[in-house]
Amino acid sequence: MTDPNPTDPSAADELDEAVDAAEQHQRAEEAADPDEHVVIRDPQTGETAEEPAQ
Repeated sequence: MTDPNPTDPSAADELDEAVDAAEQHQRAEEAADPDEHVVIRDPQTGETAEEPAQ
């Protein structure tokens, strides 16, 4: 990955969007319930299993 060109406004916008997305992901991880579970369905067999959310 190359550094964005500081004179290119679209590169700066892309960088801002990437930072916003990373911060949103971090907040979601911090707010996650440690006891939360998800249901996973096996696409081949159709069986479901409950697992801890990550």
